[in-house]
Amino acid sequence: MANFDSGVKAYITGECTVKVHFPIDYRGNAEVNCYQCKLFSRNTGVCQLTKEVSEYPTKYIGSNCPLIFSGEINDTKENLT
Repeated sequence: MANFDSGVKAYITGECTVKVHFPIDYRGNAEVNCYQCKLFSRNTGVCQLTKEVSEYPTKYIGSNCPLIFSGEINDTKENLT
């Protein structure tokens, strides 16, 4: 077990990849905003990735959103893993 009584010498960084799916209706209209994201807390208005309050979460993606959008569209539920 580590002993940090004299401080921290360095850190080890871990990284992960997260997939988030946003809905598209049958007319082709996408609903891409924080409110539709599974990582957004509707109770607090805070993104669970950045721990920051999202601006206008029902209309836009937060200015500090770390998600990168590929433009790929999955049209079946089987592809949403």
